[in-house]
Amino acid sequence: MIILAVDSSSAAGSAAIYRDGQVLYEAYANEGLTHSQTLLVRCDEAFRNSGMSPGNVDVYAVTAGPGSFTGLRIGMGLVKGMAFASDAKCAAVPTFLALAQPLAGSGRDILTVLDARQKRVYCSAFRSDNGVLEKVMEDCVLPLTELNMAVKECGLENVLVAGDASAQAAEAVDGAEDAGEEYRYVHAGQVCIAAAQMAERGELCSADELRPFYLQLSQAERNRLNNDDKESAGNETHDR
Repeated sequence: MIILAVDSSSAAGSAAIYRDGQVLYEAYANEGLTHSQTLLVRCDEAFRNSGMSPGNVDVYAVTAGPGSFTGLRIGMGLVKGMAFASDAKCAAVPTFLALAQPLAGSGRDILTVLDARQKRVYCSAFRSDNGVLEKVMEDCVLPLTELNMAVKECGLENVLVAGDASAQAAEAVDGAEDAGEEYRYVHAGQVCIAAAQMAERGELCSADELRPFYLQLSQAERNRLNNDDKESAGNETHDR
């Protein structure tokens, strides 16, 4: 099975080609540029250096969220377009699963966190057993001040923290250890591995069914709703 995976869920972006249990090539960059400028370039690089072409791909995989609203949409749009062109299957890989994947063999409990701003984090948690990840915390948004209690309620111990908010989260959780710079961002090679496991479990979908996963509304959508509420309140006052 040949998989092309892309990640654009955060500041970093990457694309990777996987074939029969091995990541052949990964193109990764954190250049401070928008994914609309770089993601297709990363895909071209991965194809060129792996000796593969879009016609070889059996599954297109993409991180489905949580993450940057704009980034997720760019990744989804790119994968949908490529998959539609070849009628290939897709894998909507949870961002936190891809973040935890490289730590699956650590034998440690894994807390995955992404910056949600305003001293909050998107978070989830996993137990690892002989390379197999067991999810023990549903994806959620929490203030950093509530993260320690949430980890305790899951019964996690000896915790490694991965993600772009790992430094802050490690300080907030008793006894937790920041996994380090290498595990701040998702790498598309790990998305490939997670997608291959999803394929084995029959969890693939069509390009038409591919959807991003959001834990909260975007700032623009929240602003729009706030404005609608204000207008509604103004109309009610006027009507009285």
